[in-house]
Amino acid sequence: MNKAGKQIYLDLPDGWEDKTIYTYMGPDDSGVQHILTLVVDDKVDGMNLSEFAAQRIDVIKDSMASITVLKDELKELPSGRTVHEFVYKWVPADKVIFQKFVYVLTNDVGYTFSCNFSKKTIKTIGLQVDGIIDSFNPEGIEEETG
Repeated sequence: MNKAGKQIYLDLPDGWEDKTIYTYMGPDDSGVQHILTLVVDDKVDGMNLSEFAAQRIDVIKDSMASITVLKDELKELPSGRTVHEFVYKWVPADKVIFQKFVYVLTNDVGYTFSCNFSKKTIKTIGLQVDGIIDSFNPEGIEEETG
């Protein structure tokens, strides 16, 4: 099932910037409401994918001292796109949370996907999220005319 995002166009005056964060609600399973977020960053200033990811990962590591990093690596998706995947686990209160970030760089625009999982759902719903990210095609978005 293909679903296109809602396209919104605004005429923003000087001094205003679009900092939209896209949010996709997934299932509530194993005590986790799965929410996939997508942040678009058009100010990557000539960084490569590893630099783009490292800059954001460093902020996470610096602000969350009690995480256990499980993955921090480049990965090729089935579509052939190379992404940087960062997965960590943390234990707020009595619940183990796994958080996955996937960083994509295309045409000097950076994209950051993130989603929380339980130990069970990182292996089930996590596969759905991987498929969603693999289907990502920012070049395929065409502006409507007329």
